Amino acid sequence: KKEDVGNYFKGLGVKLGKASEELEEVAKKAADSSQSQEVRGAVDLAKATLNTLKTNINLLGTVGDDNVVGYANNVAGSGAAVADNELKKALRALQEIVKAATDAGVQTLKEGTITLQANGGADNKDGAKILATSGGNNPGANDAGKAAAILATVSGDELLASIIASKESDAELTDNASGDTTAVAFSKGGQADHLAGANTPKAAAVAGGIALRSLVKTGKLASGAADNATGGGKEVQGVGATAVNKLLVAVEDIIKKTVKNVLEKAKEKIDEVRKPKTAEE
Repeated sequence: KKEDVGNYFKGLGVKLGKASEELEEVAKKAADSSQSQEVRGAVDLAKATLNTLKTNINLLGTVGDDNVVGYANNVAGSGAAVADNELKKALRALQEIVKAATDAGVQTLKEGTITLQANGGADNKDGAKILATSGGNNPGANDAGKAAAILATVSGDELLASIIASKESDAELTDNASGDTTAVAFSKGGQADHLAGANTPKAAAVAGGIALRSLVKTGKLASGAADNATGGGKEVQGVGATAVNKLLVAVEDIIKKTVKNVLEKAKEKIDEVRKPKTAEE
C-alpha cells in the first residue's frame, strides 16, 4: 500500500536521526578539549544536512493513502489525479533532498533524453494513456504493455531527475504532450488523446508522472480492460509499482551517497582539528 511506502520513508528518517545522534556524541566527547568549538562546527554542519534529509524524507512518508501502490481502475476507464497539496509536498521534498545531495558534493542527476520512440524503435506513446483522467478515449488493452516498455528505457536517476525538474504550477494537459511536458504535468493527467498526442515527450517525464500518480494520495491509473484481463487493472497496477520502485531506489541511493559524503567531510575536519600542532603551526 501507499502508506507502506510512507513507513519505508519514515524508516530512512530514523536511520538519519541515529547518524545525527552519533555525531552529537563526537561533539560531546570533545566538549572539554581546546578544539571543542571547531569540532562542534564540523558536527553542526553535518547535522544540518542530515536534518534536511530527515525532514523531507518524513514529509514523503505522509503523501500516500491506504490504496495499493499503482492503484488502477478495475474496469476499462479513466484514472484520477493526485491530491494537489500532497503532490506539492512530494515535489518539494524530492527537490530539497536532491539539492542537499548536490550541495554535499553528490554528482548531479542526469536527465533522460530518450523519447517515447526510443532510438527510432517502437512507438510507445499510447503507454501514456494510463495517465488519462478525463475524456472518453481510455487506454487500449495493449497500452499497459507500452507503458511498461516506456519504463524499461528509464533509469531511477532519470525518473527522479524528471520529477525535480518540474514546477508545482505545471498543469494537466489540455493539448498534445510535447518534449517540454513535465513529470508533474503527466501526473495530473488530462485526456488520453492529449497524453499520447506525440512521441516526442521524454520517456523519463512519463515515467515520473506514473510514479507520482502511483504514490500520492487519491492518485489512480487508467485501465484498458477488466481487472484480470490483458491491459486491465492488475497489469496497470504492476506498471505503477515498478515506477515507484525505481523512484524509491533512486531516492535511497542519493541519500546514502549524501550521508557518506557528509560524514566523511565531518570526520576529515575533526581529524584535522585533533591533529597535534607542530611548533611552526
